[in-house]
Amino acid sequence: MLEDRLRQIISKHLSGVADFKPYKKFKGVSDREGFIKLVGEDPAFAPFYLNNEKYVTARIGGNSVTSLHRKLGALYEETFKTLLAERLGVKADDLNFSVGLDVRGKEQKRSTDGLIRYDLLRPKDYKRISALRRQEASGMAFEVRSCYQIGDSKRIQADGHMALELQRLNIEPVMLIFCNSSLVSPVKRLSKSWSLYAGRDAFDAVTVITDFDLYRFLQDQAPMIQKFINRIFDKF
Repeated sequence: MLEDRLRQIISKHLSGVADFKPYKKFKGVSDREGFIKLVGEDPAFAPFYLNNEKYVTARIGGNSVTSLHRKLGALYEETFKTLLAERLGVKADDLNFSVGLDVRGKEQKRSTDGLIRYDLLRPKDYKRISALRRQEASGMAFEVRSCYQIGDSKRIQADGHMALELQRLNIEPVMLIFCNSSLVSPVKRLSKSWSLYAGRDAFDAVTVITDFDLYRFLQDQAPMIQKFINRIFDKF
């Protein structure tokens, strides 16, 4: 059942963060108190009174939140690909459709997060998805992000080149960013080359593409998700 597979995806990615031991990389430290003691005896940090609760939360919590954001990105990507496969019948090759890019004279191979070809769609799916079309093309290829929080110019440039290459192949590039708190500058720049949907618009786009309400599904999984999040934040 599709819903069961989606729940398994959520569990797999969130448990990866919940089961992580944030203090294991510090020798002889297994908990918050041990880390505070370590910092209090560190000659570089002790003079600056960093052996306090807020420092631990910022440092250890920051690492955990970074890991959580990465897992959310992987979670949304796998979830979307699963919906493409289950709801539209997209095959494995198109779920990992790749293009070759020339970035600053260097050849790169980049994979999309799925490609739908209009000529392979059922009439009812084509009619529904056509409402999203912004360009005349033979299909749509997707880039999925939980949030665009990296202002790295190379990454932004590579995403821009990817959109241009997809357009050259007569494929509309569509970027789905599920958060509302992305960095403004890269999103503004990428929206010039991608058909870009952010926040609830991204979730609404998924509903149109797959005929599945992902936002409501995630809301319905609140009890399970909350347990994982509590385990993550209880560690720091």
